[in-house]
Amino acid sequence: MCAAPGGKSIAMLQCARPGHLHCNEYDSLRSKWLKQTLESFIPEPLMNLITLSELDGRQIGDLHPELYNKVLLDAPCSNDRSWLFSSDIQQATLRLIQRKELSALQVQLLRSAIKALCPGGSVVFSTCTLSKAENSDVISHILNSCSNVLPVDISELANVVSDEFSLVAGVQPHELLVLPAKGKAWGPMYVAKLKKT
Repeated sequence: MCAAPGGKSIAMLQCARPGHLHCNEYDSLRSKWLKQTLESFIPEPLMNLITLSELDGRQIGDLHPELYNKVLLDAPCSNDRSWLFSSDIQQATLRLIQRKELSALQVQLLRSAIKALCPGGSVVFSTCTLSKAENSDVISHILNSCSNVLPVDISELANVVSDEFSLVAGVQPHELLVLPAKGKAWGPMYVAKLKKT
């Protein structure tokens, strides 16, 4: 639903051959970046399996109800890691203001993703922040307010990746929280999986 710059879309195509992959990015500049990334890495025959759009993710569920088997919502977030590389005070002030609104936007996007899912379909919600308000609080809000949504246990995934990543202990079985690693180019990363009944 928020597919730019395109790395996760490419990774999905490397792991499985979908019947169809719909990559959406609302921001027009980021959408161009997404298109360039996909065209640079995806062979021409596979490009025919991909649809690109610039829809507001909050409207996808209304525009395409119960159409998708799987949805990845790599949600807009406060992007904690980028704070390490920014010394601009004005930008930091603006980001703090925007940060207050992010969890509400994430809930709206996740509701839309669920609406777009076929019954039995699943959604993976991901961010690159440690913020509880933007991670587990969003998922808890959805689970408490949507009777047709269940958590999916991904603890086996945590076991598989635990040698490579530093994981936060004590999260729910449907969640995974990767801590930033010194000297590494990843983290933080939050992942949760939900299923529509």
